[in-house]
Amino acid sequence: MLKTVVRKEHKNQWERRTPLTPDAVDQLIKQGFTIDVEACDIRIFNDQAYQQAGAKLVPTPAEHKLVVGIKEPPVDSIQQDQVHIAFSHTIKGQSYNMPLLQTFIDKGATLFDYETIVNERGARTIAFGRFAGIAGAIDTFHIAGKKLQLINKPSDIANIKQTHGYDGIEQIKSEFGQYDLQKGEAIRVLIVGTGNVGKGAEEVCRWLKLPKVDIQSIELGHIPEGSWYTVASSRHINARKDGKDFEFDDFVANGSIEYKSTFDQLLGRFNILIQTPYWTEKYPKHLDRERMKTNKEKLPWVIGDISCDINGSLECTKIASTIDEPAFTYQPETGDYKNGISWDGPTVMSIDNLPCELSADASEHFSAILKNYIPHLMQLDLSLEFDDLELHPELYRSLIVYKGKLTPNYKYLKKYL
Repeated sequence: MLKTVVRKEHKNQWERRTPLTPDAVDQLIKQGFTIDVEACDIRIFNDQAYQQAGAKLVPTPAEHKLVVGIKEPPVDSIQQDQVHIAFSHTIKGQSYNMPLLQTFIDKGATLFDYETIVNERGARTIAFGRFAGIAGAIDTFHIAGKKLQLINKPSDIANIKQTHGYDGIEQIKSEFGQYDLQKGEAIRVLIVGTGNVGKGAEEVCRWLKLPKVDIQSIELGHIPEGSWYTVASSRHINARKDGKDFEFDDFVANGSIEYKSTFDQLLGRFNILIQTPYWTEKYPKHLDRERMKTNKEKLPWVIGDISCDINGSLECTKIASTIDEPAFTYQPETGDYKNGISWDGPTVMSIDNLPCELSADASEHFSAILKNYIPHLMQLDLSLEFDDLELHPELYRSLIVYKGKLTPNYKYLKKYL
């Protein structure tokens, strides 16, 4: 049985989430597993709660074999032969985390990644996507309200606080139910993406009683009066270059080789954009600099780029904004940006750690799933070779590095090291 610790998070003051709540630790201990917890003064659940659950507090995870965290661990914290599970942010060959991946290899260590825990259909089983969608939509609406206040335009959207200003989802739902966004300036929202993040953003629209409009009506130019929201998927904002019908599997396989963006055809029909899907350079960009410059009069007031791909599908996303400074304004003429909210161009929210603003709710959800994997992780037999491991198949597929070697599905990362 691997000696196990819940690691504290180091990213910033807002990273208050935990992979295992005190209740989950209590349940695991009652099943006969020993779980230690690294002391932490900002975690959403305090140290005393873990002690009451039966956990031992430790000052460092250095002496433990299995280290359970959320974000990537500090490079210098990884010990020889240690096992970590975290969001490592390495599977796209992210340059800023290649030293981390190299350290796992150099230390003969083992890395499981939550992002690669998928079921047989390839769907992720454990993630914070819904909470990123909820917090991202709320923060986007908060910024829109501030922007309207600059020109004295009335709307109940101005009452919306940034997500961390609420105690949790139940308080948010209660307060949002009191607002009437049909009064004052019309709020017209386009959500791009139908995954968990997009669904989280949709929840917020429903809490605000925004009616949903069919995207096909918007495409045809039938723009309803008042406030509303609509949802676009890949087929609504991309088209085959040869004019043939859009096919999703073909789009996934061929991306910008066979397809082009038609996103500009929707511009001018909405004033708030919430972008949610995963994006890589394989796929068309929807708002590159030239397209934004050409269509500057039709651009939305506010863009919530929850995907936060820097210079990606939306080239106005120049930086990742922060919970402390959530907004910057992009200037289409120059391609530059300035911090804060103004009417010089679309104001962008691109916070890259949104679920931190819902630390308690997000941790409860995540922990409820992760606790079922923990016994399998603790019983990992490191004396076996990778091919001989008797491990839960979803965990087996999520192994990026095993005892210092990239596993077969992740050997492509060699070229990035």
